[in-house]
Amino acid sequence: MGPFSTHSKRLFVAVSLAISSSYANAQQLPEQWQKTVQQHPSVEAAQQQAEALIQQGKQLNQPLYNPSLSSRLEREGDINNYAVGLSQTLDWSTRNEARASQSDAMTAMAVSIYRQSATSHAKTLLNAYVQWLDAKQRYALAEQQEKIVKQAISLVAERRKAGDLGAVDEQLTVLALSRQLQQTAAAYQQLQSAEAELNALLTTSDVGQLSINEELFNVEPALTARWQQHPALKAAYLQWQLKRADVDWKRSLTTANPTVGVEAGESDNETVIGLSFSIPLQVRNNYSDAVRAANSEAVAEEKRLIALRQQWQAALKSSLNNYRFVKKQWQSWQRDFQSRQDESLQVIEESWLAGDLSSTDYLTAVQQQLDSQFAGIALQTQYRLAAIEWLYRSGELSKALTLSPLSQPTNAEIGE
Repeated sequence: MGPFSTHSKRLFVAVSLAISSSYANAQQLPEQWQKTVQQHPSVEAAQQQAEALIQQGKQLNQPLYNPSLSSRLEREGDINNYAVGLSQTLDWSTRNEARASQSDAMTAMAVSIYRQSATSHAKTLLNAYVQWLDAKQRYALAEQQEKIVKQAISLVAERRKAGDLGAVDEQLTVLALSRQLQQTAAAYQQLQSAEAELNALLTTSDVGQLSINEELFNVEPALTARWQQHPALKAAYLQWQLKRADVDWKRSLTTANPTVGVEAGESDNETVIGLSFSIPLQVRNNYSDAVRAANSEAVAEEKRLIALRQQWQAALKSSLNNYRFVKKQWQSWQRDFQSRQDESLQVIEESWLAGDLSSTDYLTAVQQQLDSQFAGIALQTQYRLAAIEWLYRSGELSKALTLSPLSQPTNAEIGE
C-alpha cells in the first residue's frame, strides 16, 4: 500500500466539499423539522464531535518539530564560560506529509459523521411521527365505532319495546360494546405510547406544531449510483483512508530524523562556535512490526467497507421493491375501498333497520367494515414507512437536511 500523494490529499478535500455541496440543491424538509433535528442533543453531540475532529485535523497540519533553545553556564576558576545553542529536528522521513494526509481524511470524515447523525435522527423522527399518526387514526376510528355500537344499543332497546327484536339481540349488542370498549382503550394506550416516543425525540417543538406534506412519501424511486454518496458510506470510506494514512505514518517512523544545531559562546575568554548533529540509531526497534499491524488494520477496514457497501446495496434494493409493492397496495385500497366506506356503513345499517340483516349479521358486518378501515390505516402507515426507508437508504433524506456549518478550514489551510 503506497503512501498518500498530493492527489490523495486533494481527493479528501474534494470529498469534504462534495458532501457539503451535494445537498444544497435538494428539496428541503420544512423549517420546523430542520430546527427539531438540529436541536436534538444527539445531533448537537455529533456536531461537537465533528468540530473536535476538525480541530484535530488542524493540529495534524502543524509542523511536527519545534526548534529547541539551549543554554549553558559554568565557572572554571575565575573564568565564566557560557554558551547558547539552537537546534532543529529535520523531517527526512515525510512524517509531516503523512500527518497532512491524516488531517485531510479526518476533516472530511467530520462532515460525514455530523450529517449521518442528523440523517439518522431525522429518519427516527419521521418514523415516530408516522407511527403517531397511525395511532391517532386508530384511536379516532375506535371512538367512532364505539359511538356506532352505543347507538345500536339504543336502537335495539327501542325495537325490542316495539317487538321487532328479542332479548338475544340486545345482549349481542351489549357484548359488542364490551369488546369495543376494550379496543378503544387499547387504541388510546397505543396513542399515548406513540406520542411519548415522539415527544422524546423533540426538543422545543410540540407534536401539534409538526406537519408534513404527503408528497414527501410519493416518490419515484430508481436505482442510481447516488446511494454511494450516503454519509454513512462516506464516513466508512474516510475511516479506511484514515487507516491508510496511519500506515504511511507508521512507515515514516522506520526512518530516523536527524537533529542539527548551532552553538555560540565564550570559553576561557575566547569566542567559541560549534555545530552539532545527532540521529537516533534504530537498532533495537525499527518499528517494522507497527507498520505491519497498521497495514493489517487498513486491510480490515477496507473489508468492512466492502461488506457495508454490499449490505447497503442489498438493503437499498429491498427497500425499493418494498416501497413499490406497498404503494401499489395502498393505491389499490384507496381506489377500491376508501370511497365506499361511508356508503358501506350506511347500507349495512339500513339493511339491519329494514330487517334484512339479523343483529348477529349486522354486528359482524360492522366489524368487517371496521377491519377494512384498520387495514387501510395499516397500509397507509406501511406505505409511509417504506418511503422513509427508501429516502434514507438512497441518500435523499440526507440531501433534504440543511445543517449548521462546521468550522472547516479554508482551502488555503488544507492545501488547495
